[in-house]
Amino acid sequence: MSHNNRRFIGAIAFLIIVAGACYLWYQHDTAPYRQEAAESAKLLRQQEATKKVDTVNKAEQAADAPAESTTQHGEKPLTNATGAETEISSNEQTEAVTASMQETEKTEIVKVSPYGFGPYPKLPDGYPGGEDPNFWSYDWDKNDELMIRVSIKLWEQGKKTHGEAMENGLVYPTYPNTLIVKWKTQRTPFGTRRYASMIQGSPETESWQDSHRGTIYESDIPEHFTVIEYKDAGIDPYEFLDLP
Repeated sequence: MSHNNRRFIGAIAFLIIVAGACYLWYQHDTAPYRQEAAESAKLLRQQEATKKVDTVNKAEQAADAPAESTTQHGEKPLTNATGAETEISSNEQTEAVTASMQETEKTEIVKVSPYGFGPYPKLPDGYPGGEDPNFWSYDWDKNDELMIRVSIKLWEQGKKTHGEAMENGLVYPTYPNTLIVKWKTQRTPFGTRRYASMIQGSPETESWQDSHRGTIYESDIPEHFTVIEYKDAGIDPYEFLDLP
């Protein structure tokens, strides 16, 4: 073999050795990166597999659940997307405000006695002057209010008065065809008899009283009139109305 051939073969052998060394160095140097890439790929496949299982489980649960349970606790109903829920809430707030205003108006309408008798009572149906919305706005004095309150309570008891008077702190109501009489006794040769020293009557009795001249004796009073003795007719307003 010539000297040139040996040099050629030696060069080829040297190149083979260098290439082998480079290959071994490459394998050794890149091994950690390949292992890391392989582990990452494995982890990614596991995550994808887990997602697929979760999707399948959710689909099965949705299929098994009843239709009315599709809205979960804590989720807003479907109407929220259309604004219906907002509308309902707005209406409820409006109704609440309106009710509050109405209650305030009612509170403002309630009027209270300036004499410490509390709120004015409601006027009964048919009560004289009851159709006047300003009835309690008039400048009633203390005795006027006491007489009116006594009269209203009597109406509520079914005793419809036609007027009232007040004397010595007592209220004297008048009734239809009724006389309140204060009697005195008169002696005569034929005995004693009573006559009226004071008569308080209802409108139905006024014409009779006006037509009667002179002293009115007990026997002069028509039978269809009811007579109440003055001493029995007075009503203590504070006791009757339970006022302090």
